[in-house]
Amino acid sequence: MGVPRMIQSQFGALTYDSGVITPSLSTPLTPTALFNDVFTANYQQVKRHNDVFHEPVAGSNLTTDGLSFMTYQYVDLRDLLEEKACMDDVVINVQRMYELPYPAISYNIPPGNIEETLLVLLGDYDLDTPGLFDIKKAAHAGFGPLKDPTTDDSQGGLPFEVLYREVRQYVQDPSQNFVSPGQIGTQAGPTGNAAITPTRFVGNWRMASRTIGGYPDLLVGPGITIIRAFTVFPASRQIQSIDGAGPTDQPADEFAFLQMRLQLGIPALQLNIVGTQRPLTATETATYYSNILMKS
Repeated sequence: MGVPRMIQSQFGALTYDSGVITPSLSTPLTPTALFNDVFTANYQQVKRHNDVFHEPVAGSNLTTDGLSFMTYQYVDLRDLLEEKACMDDVVINVQRMYELPYPAISYNIPPGNIEETLLVLLGDYDLDTPGLFDIKKAAHAGFGPLKDPTTDDSQGGLPFEVLYREVRQYVQDPSQNFVSPGQIGTQAGPTGNAAITPTRFVGNWRMASRTIGGYPDLLVGPGITIIRAFTVFPASRQIQSIDGAGPTDQPADEFAFLQMRLQLGIPALQLNIVGTQRPLTATETATYYSNILMKS
C-alpha cells in the first residue's frame, strides 16, 4: 500500500552581467553571476532559495569563457534505500516567478540564443566538487553522459536517469529594441565612435523554443540532483567580427565602433515533486540500483 509524498524546492533569482565589452573585443573580461538575494533595489529579489552555485572552475561561478553557469540542489533520499522503497507515479510541477528573464541594461547584443536547461536527475552528481560537469551540454541529459563521460561512472546518459528535462532558448525581441539618438543614449565609450552606427537597447527577451522531456515514472534513492544551467551565447561578440574575407567585407560596425553589455535578470522558480511511496519490486531493485546507486 502506497502513501503520498511530496518534495518541494525553490531556486533563487540570479543576475548575470557580461560587463562592458569594448569595441573590437570579442569576449567578456569581467563577467559575473550572482544570486539576487541581497540586491534590495531589484524587483526580482528572492532571499530564500535551496540551490547553490556549481563551480566549473575552482573559485569561480562561471566557465573560463564567461558564458556558462549553473546552480543545483541535491535532495537526500537515503530513507528510500533503507526502506527499499520508491516514489511511483511521479508528477513534477514547475512554477516560475516570471516567464522570461529581464534584460536590465543590455545593448548592442549580437545574434545568439540564451539557453536555460532545468533538470531533475536520479543520483548524486557530486556537484560540490569543481569541474567535470559540461554545463553547455546540460540539454544532452538522457541522450549522452553529463559527467565523467570518459569513465565507467558516467552519469546522466540513460533515459530513465532523467526525471525531468526542460530546455528554453531566449532571444532578443526585435519589436522591443530601441535605438539612438532619438530613443536612447549612445554607447561608444572612450575608444569607439558613436557617429558610425546607432546604439541598440534591448527592451525585452522572447522565448524562441521550449522542449520538455524526461521519464517521471519512478524515483529511487539515494537522492535526486536538480540543476538549472545557463549558457549566454550572445555575451560573445565573435559572430560580429566574422566577415567574408572579400575586398569589401568588414566586421559589423557595432563590433568595431560600439561597446556592448548583456545583463540578465533570471527569475526564481519553485518545483513540486509529488508521488506515491511504495516498496520496490525485485525487478525494479535490480534495474535501478545497478544503474543509479552504483554510479552515485
